Amino acid sequence: MTVSVVPEKPPAQVWQRIEARIGAAAAKPAAPIRTGWWSQIALWRGLAGLASAAALCLAVLVTIPGSVQPPVVVVLSATGASAGGSIAPAAFVASISADGRAMVTKPLTNVSVQADRALELWAVPGKGTPRSLGLISASGTTIVKKGKVLEDTAALAVSLEPAGGSPTGTPTGPVLWAGKLQI
Repeated sequence: MTVSVVPEKPPAQVWQRIEARIGAAAAKPAAPIRTGWWSQIALWRGLAGLASAAALCLAVLVTIPGSVQPPVVVVLSATGASAGGSIAPAAFVASISADGRAMVTKPLTNVSVQADRALELWAVPGKGTPRSLGLISASGTTIVKKGKVLEDTAALAVSLEPAGGSPTGTPTGPVLWAGKLQI
């Protein structure tokens, strides 16, 4: 479309008017525009820098792992009490998580328990009555999740109880294995 239109030179008075307007605007300085502190670019640059530094610090804190406490391991040795006439030769190992919220027990050798009997794990405090942590397996691994296992516990013990556990809430049968908790 521009190819078909012939260029035309503007009259001289048009150029004079344009120059007069430009010259008048350039001769008279513009009044400074007042802006508040909120629209200052330095403020926003500073805030952006602080936000970037905070994000970088948070990223570093999230990626660095905290110190991991090792689990507490307790070996429960035979107490000399008999189960069915013989001294219990086996020992149990209890591994308590560092936060004390879970424990894994496992016998070092298979333990034979009569069908109408069960093994029950107890948290023994320094003073007071033991509290039950539940029934444990005589031949395999048992995971015990009972809140704070380490709380007010001086030792762990395993007793021989009727099937289903102690009916009284305290050990009723012989304590076959016990181990002191040393932290």
